[in-house]
Amino acid sequence: MRISTSMIYSQGSSQISNLQNAVVTSQQQISSGTSILTPADNPAAAAQALNVAQAQAMNNQFATNRQAAESSLTMVGTALSSVTTLLQSAKSLVISAGDPALSAADRSNLAMQAQNDFNSMLALANSTDANGNYLFGGYKTSTPPFVQTSTVVGTTTVNGAQYVGDQGQQQMQVGTKQQIPVSVSGSAIFQSGGLDIFQTLDSLANLLTTPNISNAALTAGLSTASDGITQTLNKVVTASTTAGANLSQLSVLDTNGANLDVQYAQNLQNLQGLDYAKAISQLTQQTTTLQAAQQSFVKITGLSLFNYIP
Repeated sequence: MRISTSMIYSQGSSQISNLQNAVVTSQQQISSGTSILTPADNPAAAAQALNVAQAQAMNNQFATNRQAAESSLTMVGTALSSVTTLLQSAKSLVISAGDPALSAADRSNLAMQAQNDFNSMLALANSTDANGNYLFGGYKTSTPPFVQTSTVVGTTTVNGAQYVGDQGQQQMQVGTKQQIPVSVSGSAIFQSGGLDIFQTLDSLANLLTTPNISNAALTAGLSTASDGITQTLNKVVTASTTAGANLSQLSVLDTNGANLDVQYAQNLQNLQGLDYAKAISQLTQQTTTLQAAQQSFVKITGLSLFNYIP
């Protein structure tokens, strides 16, 4: 078989080109730390790695959602804790107001405290989270869920609050099949079943400023106020317990999610990770082979019969 000069150049160039491509590929693998630069390098492993990466990204999104849920539930718990403290203070006020030794001036001071409790309760019912979203408005998070109302009955101004939120409860996806409620409907806590804590506190304030009230009427009014405060307190405690339980569940999910992330990372390493020692050894060998091929090609293409003619 006759080997022409053009064939020598063609085969030599092709061989050197292939060796150069192999060197470049090895360099890119070492630089990127992955054995799969394109799906063509290992189609099966590349497909599996894509699935694992997508699952890991979803797991990371759930982790982000859990952080947001934890923040919201913590704010809800803090607000409910403040409501609890306020209601306990109001119960103490009712007990103090029942002291028959109190003067009208003393009861008037207690009435001012009850009115302050009304204002504080309204502010807590309109609590917001760190992003300015209202905690107790259901799905309506951009506007205050409670609006103060005032009506005049005879010579008495009766204060109250109207709920303008809805009955929705916001849910956040915190796992593949798990959702956590991150809000509470304000009406379920502050106004439900004919019970209205705002009216209770305002009625208490009016009761304590009623002139010449009989002991029987005062006792009956204080009993009604105490019952209303106690019922609301029970609802707040229940809501607080639920929020705490949800926070505990999120903590468990966080631990599971972190463990799952480690597993995903290990799977990706097994599928597309690079053995650096082996890769560097292979690059060294490929570089040596390329240099030898280049030197050989130069020598071969430099040969000519004219070099041997005297």
